[in-house]
Amino acid sequence: MILKSFRSLELRLTLLATFCSALVLCVVAFMTYLGINQILIIQQDRALAERIERLEILLQDSENIEQIIARPKLYQNMLGNLDNLFLLIHKDSILININPLDIPLPELTRQTNIQFRDLAAYEYPTRIAWKTIQINNQPYLLIAGKQWSERIAVLSPFRSSLLTYVLTGILAIFILCAIASHLGLSSLRKLREQTHAINIHQLQQRLNLENPPQEIEQLSSDINKMLDRIEVGYGQLNRFSEDIAHEFRTPLNNLIGQTEILLMSDRSSVQYQELLISNLEDYQRLKRMIDSMLFLARADRHKVVLNKQIIQIKALIENICSIFEYQAEDKACNFVFRLKVSELLADPELLQRALYNLISNSLIHGGNNRTIYIGSTQKVLNSINMIGLFVITSDIKIPTEHLDSIFERFYQCNPSRQNHHQTGGLGLSIVASIMNLHSGTYQAYNTSEGVCFELLFPQE
Repeated sequence: MILKSFRSLELRLTLLATFCSALVLCVVAFMTYLGINQILIIQQDRALAERIERLEILLQDSENIEQIIARPKLYQNMLGNLDNLFLLIHKDSILININPLDIPLPELTRQTNIQFRDLAAYEYPTRIAWKTIQINNQPYLLIAGKQWSERIAVLSPFRSSLLTYVLTGILAIFILCAIASHLGLSSLRKLREQTHAINIHQLQQRLNLENPPQEIEQLSSDINKMLDRIEVGYGQLNRFSEDIAHEFRTPLNNLIGQTEILLMSDRSSVQYQELLISNLEDYQRLKRMIDSMLFLARADRHKVVLNKQIIQIKALIENICSIFEYQAEDKACNFVFRLKVSELLADPELLQRALYNLISNSLIHGGNNRTIYIGSTQKVLNSINMIGLFVITSDIKIPTEHLDSIFERFYQCNPSRQNHHQTGGLGLSIVASIMNLHSGTYQAYNTSEGVCFELLFPQE
C-alpha cells in the first residue's frame, strides 16, 4: 500500500516540490545564521579595535603606563567583566596581565596592524585582537580579548527560533504543494476518467478537455490520434473477419453442395471422379488463401528472413511476363517495358511474388485490349535515393476514395464478389507486407495513361 501511494504522481510532485523548497529554505536560513554571526563578529571586532586604539592612546603617556603596570587592577576594574582580557608585553616580559580566566594565548606574530583571531579550542572560547605599538621607541605587544558569551547569548535563541521557523515553513510548503499538485493534476484525472469510459463499443468517442494545460492537451491529442488508428484498425479487422468468413464459406458451400447432391443416389466411378476434379479447384483456392494468410501473419511478426541479392530487373520481369503469356493473349493484352534502372537489391523470391501479384491484378481487373506498362525508375523520397518498379494498366482509373484502402486485406473497389482470383483477395496486401519487410513504400495513383501501382525500394 505504501509503495502504491509512493508511485502516485501527485505525491511524487508534492515531495519533489517540498524537497526543493525546503532545500532553498534551509540554505536561506543557514546563510541568514551565518550573516547574523558575521555581523556580531564585525561588531565585536570593531569593539576590540576601539579598545586597542583607546589603550594605545592611553599608554602613549609614560605616566599612565607606569601607573597601570604598578597597579594592574586599576585597568581591570575599568574593564569590568571577567570575560575581558588585556595584556601588555614588552619583549618577553608581561607588563600587564589581566586574564581572569587564565586563557592560554598562542604565539602571536608581531604586526603593526590590528589582527584578529578566535581561540575556540579552549574551555572559554574567546576572540582576541592584538597590535604592536611603539612607546618611547620601544615595541610593545598589546592584546585585548573578549569571550563569545555575548555572541552566543544572541545566536543560541536565534538558532532555536530559526529551526522552529524552518520546520514550520517546510510543513506549510508540503501542505501548499499538496494542494497545488492536486489542483494542477485535475486535468489529468479528467483525462483518466474520459479514457476509462472508452471501450470496444465506444471507439468513436474522443477525449475533450476544457482549457487543459499544454502538456495535457498534447497528450490528449496524441491519445485521440491513437484512438483514430485503433478505430481504423478495428474496422479493418471486422471487415477482414467478415470477408475471410465469406471467402471460406463460398468454396466450402460448393464442396458441401456438390457432395450432398452426389450422395443422394448411387453414382458411377466416372461421376465420382468428375466431382473430385471439380472440387480440386476449390481445394486449391482454399490452400492459396491459407498460404497467403500464413505469409501475412509471419510478415506482421517480422518472421520472414530476407535474402537480399542484386537482381537484374529486365530478366525478372521477362520471366514473370512469360508466365502470363497465354492469359495475356486470351485477353488481347500486351506488355510494354520502360526500364530506366537495370539492377535492384532485394529478396528475389519476394520481389517476384510482389510483381506477379501486381501483373495478375492488372490482367484480372483490367479487362481486355489493355496495354500493361512495366518499368523501373529512380526517385528521391525524403532525401533517400529510391529505386521504383511500377505497373500501369492503360485506360483504367480507380476512384480516388479507394486508392488509400486498396492495399487492405480483402478490400474490393467493387462490392460484388464474382471475381475469385488466385490470391483470394489478399494479393495487394501481400505486396504491402513485402514492401514493409524491405523498409520500402508502395502506392497506387491514377495517371493520364491509367492506374499505376508503384513500389519504391531504398537504395543501399
